[in-house]
Amino acid sequence: MRSINGLKELPETLEYPVMAIGVFDGIHRGHQEVIQGLADKAHARNGACVVLTFWPHPQKIISSAGAPLLIQTLEQKEEMLGQLGVDLLVIVPFTQKLSFYSPEKFVREILHNYGIREMHVGSNFRFGHQRSGNIQTLQLLGEELGFEIYETAPVMFRGKRISSTAIRKALSRGQVAFAKRMLGRPYQILGTVVRGAGRGAGLGFPTANLNVENELIPATGVYVTQAHLDGQFFPSVTNVGFRPTVEDGVPTSTVVETHIIDTGRDVYGKAMGLDFCFRLRGEKKFSGVEALSQQIRIDVEQARTYLGRLKNLEGRSDGLNNC
Repeated sequence: MRSINGLKELPETLEYPVMAIGVFDGIHRGHQEVIQGLADKAHARNGACVVLTFWPHPQKIISSAGAPLLIQTLEQKEEMLGQLGVDLLVIVPFTQKLSFYSPEKFVREILHNYGIREMHVGSNFRFGHQRSGNIQTLQLLGEELGFEIYETAPVMFRGKRISSTAIRKALSRGQVAFAKRMLGRPYQILGTVVRGAGRGAGLGFPTANLNVENELIPATGVYVTQAHLDGQFFPSVTNVGFRPTVEDGVPTSTVVETHIIDTGRDVYGKAMGLDFCFRLRGEKKFSGVEALSQQIRIDVEQARTYLGRLKNLEGRSDGLNNC
């Protein structure tokens, strides 16, 4: 997949370009339905599957105070879109000027001038100033300007439409298993391992402290996770929180620290991804480090059991690759 910044870099030689438009934060199952349908349609006609997205999130420009924490980094979004069969990702810088475009101006100046033949959107698609345009608006303009609009039905889970908002809410509550069902994969954060105070090693459970790139971190608590390091997967236990048993004073920022089970490898300075599989418990203050160490031992055994059962259920013989 090729990524470009802005439609002005769109190649003129694209054969039958079809497009999906949206922020696509998280690339959840609903997004996947739109994009996979788009890719299938484009490739059946030897055409190009094009996705247009905005960066930063429009809400960060329109009203930064009310802007959501993003589920994915741009790097994660690009990787997933490539896996879904997208040929070209157009990243449009969202500006204050663009936020005032009417739906008609947006279609005429942003979309129609670049030869797009089809547009595929979800049923809740909104565009233009104050989100005043919808799929009906787009269909009317498409009839006038000569491109086709295809609507993708929403993907439902437990009777409700899957949305980025619902996933954010689940993660903010620590419901990572619920979020996984809507995403179609475990929630993952990326970062670089940095040196901490070394307290985990003193407890018998050395940890890797992650300098997180993602905006959205799950709620405080202890989680079964899988660590991605050097192209391999490792079972792990992750604490998200403020370490109340060993830290004095008022906590200042959330710490993400991971104990990688059954490995003593040096991971400092390495890039690491963390898949959140299941929340074991909330973070709490223990009476002392001995009680904390005993609880961590229990957490590790529970994580080992959880991931071991999953491995047996799925019949894996080549190590873990999902949770």
